[in-house]
Amino acid sequence: MHGVFGNSERGVGYSCMMPKLISEWRKLWSAEPGTTDPNAPFGLVTLAPSGSEGGNDIGSMRLAQTAGYGVVPNPAMPNTFLAQAFDLNDPWANISCYHDGCCPNNFHPKGNCDSCLGPNHYCENLTATNYYMGPIHPRDKKPVGERLAQGAAVVVYGKPGVVTGPTLSGCSVTGNTLTVKFNKTLLGHDSIKVQDYPRQYNASKFDVLLNASMFCFQTTGRGGSAWCMDDGFGGPSPGQAAHGDFDKVWVPVDIVGAASDNTITVSLEKSGGVIYGIRYGMVGDCCSEYAPTADPCPVASCPLMGSSGLPVNPFLARVEQNKCKCMPPQVCDE
Repeated sequence: MHGVFGNSERGVGYSCMMPKLISEWRKLWSAEPGTTDPNAPFGLVTLAPSGSEGGNDIGSMRLAQTAGYGVVPNPAMPNTFLAQAFDLNDPWANISCYHDGCCPNNFHPKGNCDSCLGPNHYCENLTATNYYMGPIHPRDKKPVGERLAQGAAVVVYGKPGVVTGPTLSGCSVTGNTLTVKFNKTLLGHDSIKVQDYPRQYNASKFDVLLNASMFCFQTTGRGGSAWCMDDGFGGPSPGQAAHGDFDKVWVPVDIVGAASDNTITVSLEKSGGVIYGIRYGMVGDCCSEYAPTADPCPVASCPLMGSSGLPVNPFLARVEQNKCKCMPPQVCDE
């Protein structure tokens, strides 16, 4: 998870390795004539937030899992389907109770354990089904299976329906309002929905960039100050890499609501109208901005969803001359 995410168009990194892996497995599975179809359908699951395990750029890793297109199937990964898991973190992903040794199966208390043993049932839940290797592996597998099943039904069995959640196709800025567009073809009969979220916690999962020079696809390190090793557009050039705390140049903004079946409006008041980039669902889980608690975080509770129940595919794009510009090979200039 901490190697080079890269770009399938440039032939580097995980973004290139993912379609190659699928291609090689298909080749092996179909080596015996009359067995597996050489273009057999292939399903994959993006990585859940998993605390800090994904490093600074877990969202970028998920983009690399799609060969950089932000959605599957795509030209590099035909006949594929995907279950997004950025919004399916373990409901009890807050690991303070786990690390504080508050529960009977890991009892060595280091602090106040009242909230862990209280009515939220944290310890009871943990005792019933313990983590594997700690909380980095979400235990709730059913939502992932349901999303894979929906994709397989469409791609493999030709059933009606959508194979993916809403996918970024463009954006425009007018004054303090950002309009974000989603691909109408991929939406089909689906539509974009905005679920309620606590605005007091800035939990929209939608951020805008305040400094154009700090747009970065992958940084070095796992927190705090870092260097940009890949800006997503073939740079940076040696000696020109940005350096700093890249999360601090992004500010959360509020999603106003759905403007049509395939557009939403976003207020730029919290950024003072400044916008050099946008990102959604790239950092943390659906509750990571909330006040610390041992209460469970509801799965699939991030704000942007399709009416079919599939979440918006996370995205990251520059904003130049009041229009979106996605990193190749993804295109979002509508």
